[in-house]
Amino acid sequence: MVTTQRVQLVDPATVNETPRIGEGHLHYRVDNGPIIATTATKLSFHELTHGMHTVTVMLVANDHSPLSAPVTFNLTIP
Repeated sequence: MVTTQRVQLVDPATVNETPRIGEGHLHYRVDNGPIIATTATKLSFHELTHGMHTVTVMLVANDHSPLSAPVTFNLTIP
């Protein structure tokens, strides 16, 4: 689960992707897959293959520019 402070999570499409102070959303990425842009603080990733996977999460502005450094962690599916 992801938590944020001082940033309200907003769907960028609802504000025409216009950056606003105190607003943003999350970008999730598993391995080298597509970026998932969402306001969801909790996601489930189904059908991961056995082995090690890398998950990256980043807080971004409404225009998708970074508001924080990415947070990356590894997990192993037995």
